[in-house]
Amino acid sequence: MATHPENLRMSVAEFLRFEGEPVRRYELVEGRIRMMAAPTGEHGTITGNCWGEIDRRLEGRPGCRAQVEAGIRIDDQTFYVADVVLTCNPERGSQITRDPLLVVEVLSPGTRAEDKGRKLDDYKALPSVAEIWLVDCERRAVQVWWREEESWSARDHLGSSSFESRVLGDAIALDRLYRNSGL
Repeated sequence: MATHPENLRMSVAEFLRFEGEPVRRYELVEGRIRMMAAPTGEHGTITGNCWGEIDRRLEGRPGCRAQVEAGIRIDDQTFYVADVVLTCNPERGSQITRDPLLVVEVLSPGTRAEDKGRKLDDYKALPSVAEIWLVDCERRAVQVWWREEESWSARDHLGSSSFESRVLGDAIALDRLYRNSGL
């Protein structure tokens, strides 16, 4: 009888060698594999829009790149797949995004609690992360977190037209993040 992936315990190194089912996406949380739900069309559109808004601001920043479905190693037992990540220290051919600077999670009904809870806390604990966007895929709402010295601050953008990204040094229009999503 086959073992379900969710019952396996492993390290991040073992997880990165794990193949699982080819049509499934996985994360590793405290040594346990967690299957990720397939994203909705709105989720995918918003993710692509976030990537595009970040990417178009990187022209004057050689070496920096925005990545979709970027692997982030938290510790030896936890590895997340963030919707979009900005790094200025990419490692060619690696499954792990080195030194993530900006992390974007698009919130879905099934992931909202985890993304705004444990994942947010884990991302904030990484020394390289300076900014986090939590972008809702059910309504026009973005929560932006940014590092200030030894603490974090956040601001909710509900119905606002834009927010300032400190990492990108530019205003991000919500119309652009939600373009073609129906929101």
